[in-house]
Amino acid sequence: MIDAGPEDIIAIADLAEAEGAVLFNTSAGDLALRDVECRGNLLHTLASDAMRTDALAQVLVKKRWDDLVMITGTHASDLSYAEAVRRSLTKFGLDLNGEKEWAFDADMRRNASQEVPLFTQDFGDYDALIIADEVHDFGRYVLYNTWQARPVVGSEGLTAVGWSPVIEQWGAAQLQSRFEDEHAREMTAQDYAAWAAVRTLGEAMARTNASDPETLRGYIMSDQFELAGFKGRPLTYRDWNGQLRQPIAIVHPRALVAQAPLEGFLHQTNELDSLGLDRPESKCEAFQ
Repeated sequence: MIDAGPEDIIAIADLAEAEGAVLFNTSAGDLALRDVECRGNLLHTLASDAMRTDALAQVLVKKRWDDLVMITGTHASDLSYAEAVRRSLTKFGLDLNGEKEWAFDADMRRNASQEVPLFTQDFGDYDALIIADEVHDFGRYVLYNTWQARPVVGSEGLTAVGWSPVIEQWGAAQLQSRFEDEHAREMTAQDYAAWAAVRTLGEAMARTNASDPETLRGYIMSDQFELAGFKGRPLTYRDWNGQLRQPIAIVHPRALVAQAPLEGFLHQTNELDSLGLDRPESKCEAFQ
């Protein structure tokens, strides 16, 4: 399992010692790692940014919130998420009608009620405000301080995530409880990705009675592999880029609102492939 940024993940996957290994990305949602920068020895248990923003876009379409604006932070992960948002909105026939960059360095704990209304005033009217703040720097201060009283979605407010402590269905409450008993804290999306990586290897070793990477990878990427992931349906890996297919939870801090793919968003082979980079879109050649 690799807990690192995109550049470090690529560097590790390219090491001579990693050739033929089975590596798991549990920390980086960047689309490029699943696309032009994919590696054949690298699988992804963390949901990609594109999977999360596609799930969010499905909710926006379902609720008919099509007049949208966005505030974007300046960190690399903010920019990556914002680009995924733009891609997802285009994919589902939506547009951004306004976008601003958040570059303030003031103490928002004191100034949010004065600064945020002024900052959002020139957006005019809209259906929902998207926040691209993956480092959780400013987004929490935007809620309830906007000029227009409108829903806030994205990195704050109504969020699309790979895992959340509020998920309790499909046996997830037991997984949450076991994690909290062991670690004295709630289970995050990255924790879930690490758990899924370990469970993937355990399942593959149990089914194949093998431990060599070639056999394990072959089974993991085959049609025979399924992972029971406490998400209501079996999870499998995309054979074109190594991404773990999985439903995406739409949550607020206190409850699960929905789970994507939402009803009505169909796919010719697997509804989970309506989330994220689909086979025809993929430029990954390492899995061919």
